Amino acid sequence: MAFAGTMSILAAIPAGAQDGVAVRQVDELSQCKAIAQDGARLACYDRAAATILASRASGELMVMDRKTVIARKQSRFGLATPTSDMFGGGKDDDTTQVRQIDTKIASLKAANSYGRWNLELANGSVWQTIDALTFPPDPGDKIVLKEAPLSGYRASIAGGRSVLVKRIR
Repeated sequence: MAFAGTMSILAAIPAGAQDGVAVRQVDELSQCKAIAQDGARLACYDRAAATILASRASGELMVMDRKTVIARKQSRFGLATPTSDMFGGGKDDDTTQVRQIDTKIASLKAANSYGRWNLELANGSVWQTIDALTFPPDPGDKIVLKEAPLSGYRASIAGGRSVLVKRIR
């Protein structure tokens, strides 16, 4: 019975005003721990769990493990869309920051400018060298991509000197 009342209150909240609802639901769950009486504590946990599960089923609450968050950030690494606040920001988001990608070159194609190459990587991303390369890299070469100190990205191919690169896809 208490569950149905909780649901009607949540359903009555306009979608735009529901920001932070999931956080409050998790906070309510953690407050149950402080209840001394076993029956009341169990009832509190049951209500809180039912509310969280209903939010997850409705799509209001989405749950991802750390590995999935990091994988999503790696897939966005180098794109114009920043990933720093993609998952809420704050100190918890800082622990999943991606500052480097280690992968291999799957294939390459000459770019429109002399000495520049479009590199398709094993992770599916495509990067273009900004600095001209004296010799083209080989498919299968290891590549390490890092954020450059003042902005942009640098790549070290097969352990060689780093060159400026930009992600094009």
